[in-house]
Amino acid sequence: MTAIEDRFKASVLVAGGLLTFPELPGVDPFHFASRVRIPTLLVNGRDDNLFPVESSQNPLIEQLGVAAQHKRHVVLDGGHNPLRFQEVIREVLDWFDTYLGPVRLHAG
Repeated sequence: MTAIEDRFKASVLVAGGLLTFPELPGVDPFHFASRVRIPTLLVNGRDDNLFPVESSQNPLIEQLGVAAQHKRHVVLDGGHNPLRFQEVIREVLDWFDTYLGPVRLHAG
């Protein structure tokens, strides 16, 4: 979605990676990744068997069309989903604070 929708200002992908579908080029993520131009955080588990670090996670983060300083790949302990979800939440909140600004609470 972030490759074709311009309303997004930043994105986070949790437990994501690049799987290609050569028989379906119209929906193959490989063809869309380079069109992502917004700041993107990728958070994965180190032992993910669906999206392995070397063959799926790293190719996705490298293929994104956003400048290197606006993309980040965080690899945490765990499988397809990182073990300590608190670490995921911390990374996500920090990312969105950086690119969308911190949340301001208003006194009611």
